[in-house]
Amino acid sequence: MSKEVNTSKELSTEEKIKQAAAKVFVHKGYAATKTRDIAEEAGINIASLHYYYRSKDKLFELVIGEALKRFSKMMDSTFNNDMPLHEKIKIFVEKYIDFIRENPMVPLFIVAESQHNPETVDKLMANERTLDKLESQFEELVEQGAIRKMHHAQFMMNMVSLTIFPFLMKPLLLHKVGLSLDEYNDLLEERKEIIPEMIINYLYLKKPT
Repeated sequence: MSKEVNTSKELSTEEKIKQAAAKVFVHKGYAATKTRDIAEEAGINIASLHYYYRSKDKLFELVIGEALKRFSKMMDSTFNNDMPLHEKIKIFVEKYIDFIRENPMVPLFIVAESQHNPETVDKLMANERTLDKLESQFEELVEQGAIRKMHHAQFMMNMVSLTIFPFLMKPLLLHKVGLSLDEYNDLLEERKEIIPEMIINYLYLKKPT
């Protein structure tokens, strides 16, 4: 019985440390964050933090780094294949909304860190694959007269910004617009259909089949 209680306490403490670390990394950035800052935010002493996580690097990898790498892989796997572009749009928006729901601190960290220490984000998200397939697919569809002539980066900026905005502005939407949490979550689900429809309707000159 005592072993089960201890395990529960350990899990609770670990989760408290991870949540504190995510908050401090967002507010201070990776370089300025000290393990002592995380311990203070979690309400524990530095020795207890080191018992669970030996270094700031390890904590960062767990709460931010792994999530960023999963997002990067998700984006590459969605766009670097032979699927029709309009299908990729629908899949990406749905996966991106679900990803940010599970990792709400990640977009906040990216926005903050990109201003002060952009090489941190570049390093975490870099991998061997690129969006070359998306670029060539765009060029082909333009030549066919199927879509507007547009740089594929414009397309990505439109789609990502439409998806991420409700998460960055959640406090405003809840407190100033007056949405309840349930209403907010319902709107997020609706956006899985609204965003692809908006992007596809603007981008395509011919209805995709």
